[in-house]
Amino acid sequence: MPRIDPSPDRPSDRRHSRRRVEMLARFRRGVASTTVMLKDLTPLGARVEGVGLLESEEVVSLTLPGCRPAMAFVAWANEHCAGLEFLEPLGDGLFGELVAQYGLSGGGSALAPLRLIP
Repeated sequence: MPRIDPSPDRPSDRRHSRRRVEMLARFRRGVASTTVMLKDLTPLGARVEGVGLLESEEVVSLTLPGCRPAMAFVAWANEHCAGLEFLEPLGDGLFGELVAQYGLSGGGSALAPLRLIP
């Protein structure tokens, strides 16, 4: 049974602050692959929407724009979204590039352009 996190946006006990983004990413669970919306990002993980119900500690793969697939663990999940923890943290340069290109500016009214992942 998936762990339900009643408040996935609560910043308590975070090692890095989340950066709000909107980007499409490729999500793979077993043999099934789909495109998901990534809603926030840290060097250590991400929150994704559109993944279906997942199990805590489940291993999945996430392909960020311009990157190779990366393994991640499901940290928490509910019926709407899931928090993923990357097996290998994102490098500072890559993290900065992704936030610069896909980050929500100011109050979040302007979106960076979305690209489909091949």
